Formats: sequence, C-alpha cells, structure tokens
Amino acid sequence: MNRRQYLGAIGGGIAALSAGCSTAESDTTVTSERSIDASNTYLDTPDLRAEPSILPYPAYGQSLPDVTLSDPLAGDSVSIDSDGRDTLITFFYSHCQTVCPRLISALRNVQAKAIEDNRIDTTAFQAVTFDPERDDADRLGGYADRMNVALDENWRFLAPDSPEDAKDIVMDEFGVRFERTHPEEMDKYMFTHRSLILLVNADGYVERSYTDSTPSWQSIYDDLRTLRDREA
Repeated sequence: MNRRQYLGAIGGGIAALSAGCSTAESDTTVTSERSIDASNTYLDTPDLRAEPSILPYPAYGQSLPDVTLSDPLAGDSVSIDSDGRDTLITFFYSHCQTVCPRLISALRNVQAKAIEDNRIDTTAFQAVTFDPERDDADRLGGYADRMNVALDENWRFLAPDSPEDAKDIVMDEFGVRFERTHPEEMDKYMFTHRSLILLVNADGYVERSYTDSTPSWQSIYDDLRTLRDREA
C-alpha cells in the first residue's frame, strides 16, 4: 500500500465531496513518506492550514510522484515531471460542468499571459483527466477547442490508461479524491472530486498547491512570475 492509499484508508472513504470539488484539508491525518525540504523551493513558505507533511496531495517542498501518463492527442507517453520548466498541473474530466472548466480556464489564462510576456518557453501545462474511458483523443481535441487552449504552446492533456490506473495515480499518488456518480450511462455519469492545481518549479518540487474551486489565475501567474525571476 503506497502513501496515498494509506492516507485514504486512514481518512476513511471519500469525505466532504461536492458536485465540483471538495474541501482541501479535510483529511489531514497521517505523516507523509514524501520528503520536505524548503531548500528545494524558491517561493516563500505559503500560509497553510496544515503542515505539508500531512496533506494528502503534494505540497510545498515536496517532489512529484514518479508516474507516466499517456497523451492521447500526441499518441505518446510522458513522465509527470517539470522537464526543466516551471509546470502547472491540474486534474479534471471533460464532461464536468462545475469546477473543471474553471480549473482549465485558470491555466488557459496563465498560458495566454505567459505567451504575451514571452515566458511560455519556460512554462508547461499538464491537465490530467481521471475519466480515460470517455476522454479520448477526439473528445480532448474538441475540449481544447471549446476551452481555447493552445495545444502547441507547451500544453498537454494526459490520461491514465484505465479507470483502475486513474484511481492508482490520480487518487492514490496525487491525493485528488474522486467518485463516480449515477446514472451509469456513459454520456451522463459525473464525478465528485477535489479541486487542485500544482505549481512545480523547474527542479521538480512543488511551490504551491491551489485548492480553491474558483482559482484566481492572476494570483497563480504572479506566483509563476516570481518563481521564474528567482530561478533566473
């Protein structure tokens, strides 16, 4: 049983979920096995309601889980890491009608601003779906168009290979809890899930974990700009 599974077992099920997101610090129960070292970060210590070591998701000073995901649009697989660039990561599914469009919009607006400010070459975006059964290449391509995402500007839509892998990776490794709802029809079911955006520095360590269901893209961009300036 890995760290995220252990947290879920101790926490006892999926708690405090809503149609779009869940509260962020509702299951802070166990000391993390993931190391924390502020010397790996560039931004100041954030004002957290809990120590990073007991949060279920990667937080300030922690490295990302070592996982590989498919890119349905590119037809290849990539490792979740910073790839030498500052990276923004979020978790979503394209049929979501509540929080997911806000998460994707926040990253899209940061992307647009980074392009405008000539910072896009040092910035990457990864949006990970936990609904691989429906979020195939055709679906994600149409979703990118609807959300006005620039796929050719360091943006990737990533997907686990199966629903089981989605649980193992998104829920157990990244601490993004989700639960499929009824009805069972493929075109109608939804998920309750946690809201999370991660800002990861070029060395692969988390600088910020944004858990607001209505994230401020301006605040995220300000953090990104400060991070890049301090890394330079």
